[in-house]
Amino acid sequence: MISILALLLQAAPAPAAVAPWTVTTRPKTDPAITSTVTGTSSADGNAKLVVRCDAGKANVVSVQLFSRTPLGGPPARPVSLTFDANTPMIDNWEFVQQGAFQRDDVAVTTLTTALAAAKTIKMHTTTTTGEPIDASFTGPASAQPITSVLAACGYTLGQPPVRAPEPKDKKADK
Repeated sequence: MISILALLLQAAPAPAAVAPWTVTTRPKTDPAITSTVTGTSSADGNAKLVVRCDAGKANVVSVQLFSRTPLGGPPARPVSLTFDANTPMIDNWEFVQQGAFQRDDVAVTTLTTALAAAKTIKMHTTTTTGEPIDASFTGPASAQPITSVLAACGYTLGQPPVRAPEPKDKKADK
């Protein structure tokens, strides 16, 4: 009986991996925020490129990079993304121990527009100690996954969001 069970377990298919650029939505630990994400792993499996919408009181879209090599956290430093062998886009990103992210509205608009049309994406950055980190990714088959994540935060592909100015503190006016 045990040998039959062992054979069945060996023959059972492994759980399906999430296909690249699949859009998933999940609540965060804070029920007031919902995250919608899409992304893909690098060709060597050592990095992941993600587009993420955190929808709540304030909607924030970010482009994120996660690496198996610890990146070392702050300070902000350059990340270079090359889409289909075009001129690299270089911008300073915020860093955490295992990743980096860009959440500036204009930069995210530029990046997501390029991502939506790219067939290949090459990324280059460094750790805090200067060790180079390089990764290659396959772009999405269509703009749909990027468009869906942007829409979850009220963004439109190719258009920076229009943000209402923060209300002034009435006490500061007196």
